Amino acid sequence: MNHNSKKNTLILGITLGVALLVLAAVFIVFGIMKNGGKPAANGPYDIIVTFGDDPATQKNFSWYTDAGSSKSFVQYYEVDSKAAAAKPDFKGAHQTEGFVETFDTFVPAEGQENSASARMEAAALTRHGVFVDGLKPGTTYVYRVGDGKSWSSGGVFDTAPEAEVSAGDGFSFLIVGDSQGYTRNDFDLWANVYGAAVNNCPDSAFTVHLGDFIEDEDNALAWKYCLTLPDALRSATLVPVAGNKEDDNFLKYFLLGTREGVTGLNGYYSFDYMNVHFTVLNTGDGSKDLSKAQLKWMRRDLETDAAKNAAWRVVLIHKAPYSDRNHADDSEIVEIRAQLLPEFEAYNVDVVVEAHDHYYFRSEPVRENGSVNAGYSSETVTAGGEQLTLFRPQDSERRGVFYFMPGPSGVRQHSKGFREMPEILAAKSLLLPYPTFCRCEVTEDRICFYTYTVDRYNYSTKTVECWGISR
Repeated sequence: MNHNSKKNTLILGITLGVALLVLAAVFIVFGIMKNGGKPAANGPYDIIVTFGDDPATQKNFSWYTDAGSSKSFVQYYEVDSKAAAAKPDFKGAHQTEGFVETFDTFVPAEGQENSASARMEAAALTRHGVFVDGLKPGTTYVYRVGDGKSWSSGGVFDTAPEAEVSAGDGFSFLIVGDSQGYTRNDFDLWANVYGAAVNNCPDSAFTVHLGDFIEDEDNALAWKYCLTLPDALRSATLVPVAGNKEDDNFLKYFLLGTREGVTGLNGYYSFDYMNVHFTVLNTGDGSKDLSKAQLKWMRRDLETDAAKNAAWRVVLIHKAPYSDRNHADDSEIVEIRAQLLPEFEAYNVDVVVEAHDHYYFRSEPVRENGSVNAGYSSETVTAGGEQLTLFRPQDSERRGVFYFMPGPSGVRQHSKGFREMPEILAAKSLLLPYPTFCRCEVTEDRICFYTYTVDRYNYSTKTVECWGISR
């Protein structure tokens, strides 16, 4: 072979090699685009951990796979600390089996995954659920979920301590909400907001999501983005609140109660973390206000010894019964306000944490159906690394109720102005340019709320307001 032939052969070889590399890259990119950044087929996704009836000894696990997975297992074992979970080893781990069911849903047509107006196509997914009980209180566990062949990455969960909160010992939790969106970009923002929240409160006991997880409840890909992109969700216990965007799909993504019980089957439930009582309502359970069944349940719940003797009573709700915002004079909000405000006052609820209006709002401490300031003294202290305003009731018997809306944690901020509503006693109403999260710290004598915005471009945080109630 002469010199020119060798040269031509070499050039041809290089050309073919480059072509193959380009072709491979095209297939890789096409595969990524086709999957929309989703986890591998048949692998577990939408993995969510929730409380059972007893947060000290029970956890629930739910997740999805593509069609074809016929088993549901959770493997778990104790560790001394979260740091010890960095390299999980499930040899000899406990294993609990659960249920499998098919879920008919919809996904965007191929090529329209990132369109808010995508054409939707029917799809079938496999839903998995496992109830785990017999856990040790105040213990950290490593876990994974799967079908025995395909497993998720390891996650971490903690069980609640059996102790009560004291002046020097309590817990913290995160509050987010209205992460709603359509596209991958929308939920990339939400994932970064949640990441900033976890960095701010790495030891949170659980995360409250105040509802409206997604914009279109039937879009399974949006659910996948919402529940899978925030990697830290896999190591969080979620307290989900039913929003108006979830409707019938709420209970298809979150497993509540226990295998024997009926708790949460209508989207409302309660739990006690240490001796703080949380009542979680479903404002979609009824044509306008809450259904008679839910209202009856709520009264029974707030009359229990656990609620009466709690250090604090907290209500979590999506549609805000008390605000001066976008939806404040909607007909259903007016009806919910008339129905619930006297109930919250009668049962000595300390604070109602709400969403739905995409603003920041804090009321005065109110009584007499929200029309009268109950009267508090205040002081500014340094706590939690911030300047914090603490409110103390002047009348311990008629101390009033605070209504608090931290703002949305997703891409949508409302821009409409406030309502002129003299019946709403607003202490703070703010239009914010960026999504928010809130850290709540609880002890026997204080419950404190620290709210931050997250810059959508560089994800830096900025303090909105820090306030609390003291005894």
